[in-house]
Amino acid sequence: MIQPLPGLLSGAWAAAHPAALEGGAVRTWGEFRLAAGRVAAQAREAGGERWLLACEGAWDFATGLAGLLRAGRTVVVPPNFLPETLARLGMEAHGSLRGAPAAGPALEDGPLTGSVVFATSGSTGEPKGIPRTLAQLDAEVALLEASFGGFPPGTPVAGTVPHQHIYGCLFRVLWPLASGRPFLAAPCGDPASFLTAMALAPVLVSSPAHLSRLLRILDLEALPGHPLAIFSSGGALDRADALAWLERIPAGVVEIYGSTESGGIAWRRQGEASGSEAWTVLPDVGVTVAEDGALVVTSFRAGPSPLRMADAAALAPDGTFSLLGRLDRTIKLEEKRVSLPELEAALEAHPRVTRASVVLLVGARPLLGAAVVLAEGCGEGEEGEGEGEGEGERRRALVESLRRHLAQRFEPVAVPRRWRFPAALPCDGSGKVTLGLVAGLFQGTRP
Repeated sequence: MIQPLPGLLSGAWAAAHPAALEGGAVRTWGEFRLAAGRVAAQAREAGGERWLLACEGAWDFATGLAGLLRAGRTVVVPPNFLPETLARLGMEAHGSLRGAPAAGPALEDGPLTGSVVFATSGSTGEPKGIPRTLAQLDAEVALLEASFGGFPPGTPVAGTVPHQHIYGCLFRVLWPLASGRPFLAAPCGDPASFLTAMALAPVLVSSPAHLSRLLRILDLEALPGHPLAIFSSGGALDRADALAWLERIPAGVVEIYGSTESGGIAWRRQGEASGSEAWTVLPDVGVTVAEDGALVVTSFRAGPSPLRMADAAALAPDGTFSLLGRLDRTIKLEEKRVSLPELEAALEAHPRVTRASVVLLVGARPLLGAAVVLAEGCGEGEEGEGEGEGEGERRRALVESLRRHLAQRFEPVAVPRRWRFPAALPCDGSGKVTLGLVAGLFQGTRP
């Protein structure tokens, strides 16, 4: 059963039905309706169209979102809770909610209206607001249940990703609420909370970075329980990691491809079978490829016009597609076109490399920097440029080996001049590797 989002507070679930699990306690639907009603009453009394919803706890976020939509407000959701971010977004808002509502009267249950604006930092750090109508969010939730909701009713939903990003909001909060499944209010990205969550045999909402990290720090064979389903988004899951999870979780990992602007576009479940790395388009989505190779998406959830994605793609005769890298990461360096995804793929083909990210370091003389995660036993986690005085012979030999490897395919200008060897690529709270964080590894180096 799925409850349409506009009628979320209209009584589909009994008052005693679990809505969330928080700190070992069950939060009921009766509590949810009361808290949402109080938010709605306070928003109605305060007035103002645009409200900032900056609740760090998922329970307060969920009740706040429902309450502000019950009051018909435009809800602005920040990408993080940093003071500067909240101050900037707060200047554009007429009101804000940053925690549980104060005790007081509650607006009676009724339909949710309004809309949500997800403020994103963008892959390059440039902030922007992406509006989503309630109808679009409702269509997404219904699609998720129809496509992936085959696990038993009442199955709890746990997540390692933030609830304020659209992926976490949909998969960790709205879909569970609409389907009557309790969500774990606290994230479970650290080992202790992950073990506690796994004892519940939940649905797990995660990301490639978190899934990769969990494989390396936990003995999955010794877990108290296993997730019934795993979802991953925010980037492509490494095939080796996908197969490692498949060995332990029979259903494997369902990867979701999409964006804040488009919603979900396609899914895949990588396995041993040939072709399992291709993406299957979701039922309400149409895809084409533009002349320059960009994927173009058409769906109600993506808006009234075809949406051009920043990813290049190749369509297969059976309707699936493959992703070929981001178009906006082809740069010009000394009048030469350089594809950063192609460089990264070439580095990851080196036998001593697990992951790689290449960024443009802009200064008096622009050049490339490469952050490389080495395979186990190859000096993983050693920081440094890999060149210059004081570096060991082993490090210089490694960098030269990587440069020679790239020189077989790329002109000299495309071979990175600066090197970092972190234990893992830096990622934000959602587990997504961003160019800004990678570039931060090179702070203090020339230029």
